[in-house]
Amino acid sequence: MMETGAPLSALAMTAAFLGGLGLFLLGMSLLTDGLKLAGGRALRHILGDWTRTRLRALISGITVTALVQSSSAVTVATIGFANAGLLTLSQSIWVIFGSNVGTTMTGWLVALIGFNLRIEAFALPAVGIGALLYLFLRRVRPRHLGLALAGFGLLFLGIDVLQHAFAGLSQQVDLAALARPGLSGVLMMVLLGALLTVLMQSSSASMAMALTATMSGAVPIEAAAAAVIGANLGTTVKALLVTIGATANARRVAIGHVFFNGLTAVVALLILPWFLAAIAWTYGTTADAPSPAVLLALFHTGFNLLGVLLMAPLAPFMIRWLNRRFRATEEDIAQPRFLDRNLIAVPDLAVQSLLQETRRLGDICYHLARDTLQPRPSLRAEEVQSRTEATNRLLESIIEFAAATSRGHLPEQIQNEMASAIRIARYHRDVAHLAQEIAELRTGGDLPLISRHWHERIDRWRQLAQRWLDLNHLEPDEDREPHPIGELLDEILADYQRLKQQLLGAGARGDLSLEAMDQHLTALSLARRLLFQADKARRLTDTLEGAAVAAPPIPPPPERTNAHSP
Repeated sequence: MMETGAPLSALAMTAAFLGGLGLFLLGMSLLTDGLKLAGGRALRHILGDWTRTRLRALISGITVTALVQSSSAVTVATIGFANAGLLTLSQSIWVIFGSNVGTTMTGWLVALIGFNLRIEAFALPAVGIGALLYLFLRRVRPRHLGLALAGFGLLFLGIDVLQHAFAGLSQQVDLAALARPGLSGVLMMVLLGALLTVLMQSSSASMAMALTATMSGAVPIEAAAAAVIGANLGTTVKALLVTIGATANARRVAIGHVFFNGLTAVVALLILPWFLAAIAWTYGTTADAPSPAVLLALFHTGFNLLGVLLMAPLAPFMIRWLNRRFRATEEDIAQPRFLDRNLIAVPDLAVQSLLQETRRLGDICYHLARDTLQPRPSLRAEEVQSRTEATNRLLESIIEFAAATSRGHLPEQIQNEMASAIRIARYHRDVAHLAQEIAELRTGGDLPLISRHWHERIDRWRQLAQRWLDLNHLEPDEDREPHPIGELLDEILADYQRLKQQLLGAGARGDLSLEAMDQHLTALSLARRLLFQADKARRLTDTLEGAAVAAPPIPPPPERTNAHSP
């Protein structure tokens, strides 16, 4: 531990400050990493399963943050869960609220342990025992608990060094002069706390600096409290950075985080003079008054809890507002536009809305299919997959709407129309799934490179398929080309058989590798099946709308285990 006798030189104080800060940050990092790695599965279980209600989500956020000692880690994990669709917006928002309360545990640890016990009595043994556990044990959980224990010790060693550095600094520099009187001084300290948090990527480090500065007498408690408010605000920057390139739901969670922290900062600034006046009135000049560090920890916890209480009635309105922002294409696809539940009581109108939604689903799937057959698809495989998943959700909405309409006694004709509409929707969904498989082959790097001759030959077949999809997508009363759509499909299928035989022959002769032959035949077979499903949807739609074509449906090919089986 540092000696407190002679005053420190400027260089020694700078070294002590940087060393103490480094020890604290390293200790916090080891503590957080160790706890996350030792209990990662349990933490994922808590975030994934213990968040079904607002209260449980709030408690989960408090508990997990108190355990891992990092609100940033919990915030990033929560945004990741929201990004993956594992947490709803409401669940994520309340976990974030809880995380802000849980992060105040660091202040209490420092205030109750760091300044009231001889740090060398437990910090150095904690570092030694933790290091031995990490180095010599082989089981994962005990090793990382040792890492966390060593981090715990380093954290408090850093606190001790910082405390002595601030004590020496206060003897030579009037740090209190930085905290100007009035609102301007408070806002300057808020800005300083936020800046330190952004630079160090740790609100706990900013909190520790504020605690040690005020305990050493270098900074008055008003200024330290304002810096703590700024540290709370600074945590939102990392949350915003994480959402770059993330889903709309993840962006909403980050904005909710900013809104909550902004509200709590305003509340904390408003209650700061009242809080300090209440403390002064309560304890007067008695020796029983708590230390400045305990007062800061109490203030930090108090304004975060007050923020949660204020957000409780506001959260539903904020969530509804956020749901209308950052709308993603996939969410627009999955959201029904014509399925009005008020129409369920009028079956004829319900059927018409069901048919409209089914046609909209068909339009979405048509554009997906057409894009995947282009020489250069504009959508990445991940985008096609997310939109396909959105069509699944839209199909579920269509089926649920039809089921709700069918609960009453309906005429047989309406029942048949609803059943046909669901069949059509399923055909459209199958088109989307096949388009997804093609996209994964074409844009996922799984298709081997082939010569320009074969590339052009396959593209010509895909262009025919695109042309047929365009004709197939026309409404029954729209003008089609003189070429009958059924005959064009026959030509495409015949050309497919010729192309298939040519590819098989090239593979047998060695002109193409067997891998290239197999993968390209698989992609072509998927496209052929896509055309069949689209044709089924068109024919059944024409029949349902009273515009059936004279030709009978083309039977689908028999299912084969290999895409290029004869």
